[in-house]
Amino acid sequence: MKRAILLALIFAITAGIFVPVLAADPYNHQVRSLYAQPDGSSKVVYNIPIEVKMLDVSDDANWYKVKIQFNLGLASFNFTGWAYIPVGQILAERSRVAVNPSK
Repeated sequence: MKRAILLALIFAITAGIFVPVLAADPYNHQVRSLYAQPDGSSKVVYNIPIEVKMLDVSDDANWYKVKIQFNLGLASFNFTGWAYIPVGQILAERSRVAVNPSK
């Protein structure tokens, strides 16, 4: 009986750790640091003191749902909205130029 309880406890702890990681939202990315180059091993230029999360991406990859949260003394501010960053257009243009460099 003790062995069954111990196994159930180990299973519950393991599931409590790994299930939330596996069920994580793929768009829920935090932006905490700005880098000097587009490489994770480059120098950190600035650590962002507020919480910035990307929550979703539009179908054309030009609009990004962003959450910004910060505290100022006892007041807490939370903003969620869509930001226009034309990544989809830029990637489409790069692809077009790579296929047909004369244009």
